[in-house]
Amino acid sequence: MKIGIVYYSRTGNTRHVAKILEEKFKEKNTEVDLIEIEHEKRPGFFAAGRAAMKQEELPIKNTNFDMGHYDVILAGTPTWAGKPSPFLKSFLRKAEHIPGKTVAFFGTGMSPITKRVEFQHVLKNELEPLGIKMADSFLPLMFKKGQLVDGQQHIDDFIITILHIQNG
Repeated sequence: MKIGIVYYSRTGNTRHVAKILEEKFKEKNTEVDLIEIEHEKRPGFFAAGRAAMKQEELPIKNTNFDMGHYDVILAGTPTWAGKPSPFLKSFLRKAEHIPGKTVAFFGTGMSPITKRVEFQHVLKNELEPLGIKMADSFLPLMFKKGQLVDGQQHIDDFIITILHIQNG
């Protein structure tokens, strides 16, 4: 089985989590690829928040990804204005062979992890029209000044749930 970990990271927090997940899956003898979404132009802080609130797509460099050879896709994104980064939306709309896949999400941000309900709702609304299945498992993580301060205790359970999807 093979897992693709797709992520966008503006400050490095989401990249940090993607690498933690990669290592933990490798410890479980699972094949994993990391795919970093690259923006064409990095928006300023307020422009990024505005685009997230409106759920606008923002242009990305890497659009030629065939997701067909992954059994499960993990998608990571920072939380902007309570919503996922628009770069993730752009990727999900442009990646090849993603309909029919199961996608599980991890979200990073400074807001408390209990406030990520809207984040999940936005993602579900984006995925359904694309024919993508959203996994029940979601990993919210809270950062302060580049340090993971909440959510780390849920990483191992997230891994187990994903492996169950993969084998189930």
